[in-house]
Amino acid sequence: MRKKYIHLLIGLVFIALSLFYAFRGVSITELKEAFMSLRYVYLLPALFLVALSYLLRAMRWRYLVRSIKDVKTTRLFSPLMIGFMGNMLPARAGEFIRAYLLGKKEHISFSSSFATIFIERLFDMVLVLSLLFWVLLFRSEVFASGTAGENHKLMGYMIKFAWVSLAGCMFIFMFSALLQYRNNLAMKIVNVFIRPLPLKWGEKIIGLVHSFTEGLKIIKDTRGFLATIFLSFLIWTTFVTTYYPIYMAFGIENQLPVFSLIILALTVAIFITLFPTPGFLGSFQAACVVALHEIFEIPKAIAASYGIVTWILLMGFTVIIGAIFAIKENISFGEFSAEREQTK
Repeated sequence: MRKKYIHLLIGLVFIALSLFYAFRGVSITELKEAFMSLRYVYLLPALFLVALSYLLRAMRWRYLVRSIKDVKTTRLFSPLMIGFMGNMLPARAGEFIRAYLLGKKEHISFSSSFATIFIERLFDMVLVLSLLFWVLLFRSEVFASGTAGENHKLMGYMIKFAWVSLAGCMFIFMFSALLQYRNNLAMKIVNVFIRPLPLKWGEKIIGLVHSFTEGLKIIKDTRGFLATIFLSFLIWTTFVTTYYPIYMAFGIENQLPVFSLIILALTVAIFITLFPTPGFLGSFQAACVVALHEIFEIPKAIAASYGIVTWILLMGFTVIIGAIFAIKENISFGEFSAEREQTK
């Protein structure tokens, strides 16, 4: 229980600092003017793209789960949306909720279910890193423009993030492959690390690793693996494209190059990874200010307003659809909390 409050406190601190950074020096009058000039009709195609991205995520998840059990995409959409809605809670509880709901609904172990989400995040990280390396190779000059290059050494931070993340992804992928192709060797390595632990803990970890291995079988499914790569590409293409109609809503589409969409998407992805606030509040707005104002020199009031509107659009859709499914299936968040305590 105490850990839950610590996570909440850390999240609130990050939110406060991020929002202070995003809105520092922006007056209420400037924000009001930015919202008054907003062309709301362009938010409709953005909303459509958000819905499409979730549909593609459900389709990708089906391939990841298929190695354990063949589940229809329509049955995965409910736990997917409720899980993403759960990211409004501290400590990214949405990932736990997705794994728990899938396991309960389809009679799959929690560890195997969670492994599919773990691999899903690995695919997302690889796509982010691919975009980031492309930008660093061919568009690195953008990080030296605006106030970002002078005050924040943003390119240096991006490079460090890229290398650390790449090393992490390579280690995770190699160990995951080892679990599938040389399971005995992988388990010997696990045994070395758990040897100092009490016997009860060691047995529990071994059981979790075995269940986790079941969820990683996508690595041996060539067709499913390639389909997951393709769908990951479509998901991120849709995600990046979502920002453009909101450019049009604020009337800034002619002031920004097309590749600014990639810069914005990357900045958001990195900020919400490094600063995991509940519902991405604060970290999302700060990322929009860095990308739009500090790099591309869009007025800060518009950049901050863009962050508010885009966040409301994304999280509003997620929460509304997730709540509808939660009500329809009589899901209680208290049930998640109790189950989570039992799994610790």
